[in-house]
Amino acid sequence: MNRQARLTGTENRDERSRFAVKAGLTIETHRAMVLLSLSSLFLMSLIFAPIGLWPLSFVCLVPWLILVGGASRAPRVYFHSYMLGLAFFLLNMRWLSTATGFGYLALSVYLACYFPLVACPVRHVVRRRRWPLALALPLVWTGSEMLRAVVLSGFPWFFLSHSLHGVLTLIQVSDLVGAYGVSFMVAAINGAIADVVFATIVSRRAEHSGSGVRGVRFSLIFAAALVICVVIYGQVQLHRNTTTDGPKIAIIQGDYIDTVYRQRVKDHDRATPEERMHTYLSMLRASTAEKPDLYLLPETPWIMYLNPEVRDFIPLARASFAALQEHSSRNNGVVVTGSATRIPTPYDLLTEERRYNSATVFQPEGSEPQRYDKVHLVYFGEIVPFRFGRLRFLYFWLNWIMPFSGPDGDFEYSSTPGSGFHHFSFQAPSQGGQRYRFGIPICYEDVMPYISREFVCGGSNEKRVDFLLNISNDGWFGRGIRQWRPQQWQHLAICVFRAVENRVGIARAVNTGISGFIQPNGRVHDLIAGNPSTPWPGECGIVAANVGVDSRFTVYSRYGDWFAWGCALMWLVLFIDYWIVRARTHSDE
Repeated sequence: MNRQARLTGTENRDERSRFAVKAGLTIETHRAMVLLSLSSLFLMSLIFAPIGLWPLSFVCLVPWLILVGGASRAPRVYFHSYMLGLAFFLLNMRWLSTATGFGYLALSVYLACYFPLVACPVRHVVRRRRWPLALALPLVWTGSEMLRAVVLSGFPWFFLSHSLHGVLTLIQVSDLVGAYGVSFMVAAINGAIADVVFATIVSRRAEHSGSGVRGVRFSLIFAAALVICVVIYGQVQLHRNTTTDGPKIAIIQGDYIDTVYRQRVKDHDRATPEERMHTYLSMLRASTAEKPDLYLLPETPWIMYLNPEVRDFIPLARASFAALQEHSSRNNGVVVTGSATRIPTPYDLLTEERRYNSATVFQPEGSEPQRYDKVHLVYFGEIVPFRFGRLRFLYFWLNWIMPFSGPDGDFEYSSTPGSGFHHFSFQAPSQGGQRYRFGIPICYEDVMPYISREFVCGGSNEKRVDFLLNISNDGWFGRGIRQWRPQQWQHLAICVFRAVENRVGIARAVNTGISGFIQPNGRVHDLIAGNPSTPWPGECGIVAANVGVDSRFTVYSRYGDWFAWGCALMWLVLFIDYWIVRARTHSDE
């Protein structure tokens, strides 16, 4: 047994030695690994909004890839990869701590797992199967982004593609393969550069002179071909004349910080619901000077219940309903506002009422408002898991530890998911009475790629909406750079991809910002927060513009995330291959 173990250990050392010769270097010390990880951490933290140094996205993973491919021991690779991921999310997701410190920490710990899970199959196929990083990395990285978007309700934030939201030529391919396709291209460039680094080191060794250069040709050709195709496609799409002006929309943005930690809130933000209502209604009246077809307010501009089951019993709700209905009828314009919905359920043994996060649509003719109830609820922020079912005992414990559940931990703040993705329509006087259709993704629903696609397509073979309205309350996360809370910029950047993927114009009304318009080609315009290149959250304001309407029905709208799921499948195949090889060779590589 000891002799067999010694033989296995010798084989593993010989195997690592051959890999070191192939890579051209061997990284042994923790110090070198830490420096490489810190280099990638620094570069990755600079590429996303609001800093937005997007050219760095093409090299940000290179130091980490040198660690993954060159480190002599696999366990060290996975440890340093996890620590890199943990540091990245803790540093760049600090804005979440304002709303939920527990959620911020737990989510960071979970998301960091994807870094070693990417490192493992990439290291395996590069060192054992001799794949170039230019091919291995984009397949695995894109697959990991796909899983991040769906596992545990999904958190599709900090995709590589999001760093390029303002480079319109490079993101047009999203209407074929989604934002994942842009991430694939960026990862391929990172991989090709890392291949060049390894090849250069190998070529300098006398016994391998020239072999590294020959081996890297595929990587450079592959990455260059991707970029050329993306650029050509992007230019063709940007020059297509398929977008026309749709209805005129007035966006109203308030500026109120919302947090469970009330001691952090300044006097301005302690405004009562009645004071908020009067502020928004005054802005609503002021916006009539623009003669819009539709008035758009944010998610929960003030606490109000507009559904008939309860509004007549709550004075503020009754006054809100009357004011909004009267404004819509008097000005012959649709009013869309976020609201809360409360439905009493006296015969339900599990809960006394059902609450929904809703968007309410008032029509000028004075009929009962239509409503869309948010389908995708944010875990722990809007809903606590296991509320109904056999694991209900877990729900009570999780609800008790959340800061939203009150001082005694017994308040059930969870909302109920809506029943489906509803669509609305209206006639626009400014466009000669033409009828338009729209959907209303609420808050982070515009972050989830599949939700906007459901609004636009919903499994049909035709486009079901002409544009989207996103209402959100980003006041949970501070005011941008003033408190270094970059969530508002990042939220806007992600929403850009929903417009391009489905070729729909988007109007956004967001408490604290950033509110404005996104064209179907991804161009951001008419932001309330000022200069489009340097928007500043934390302002009250009004802006009116025509939302873009595009006639194209995209491949992505029709077929969804086919490309990303393919990458995720390849990731699984490579993992299986890794375990088979490991079992056969008894190696920890």
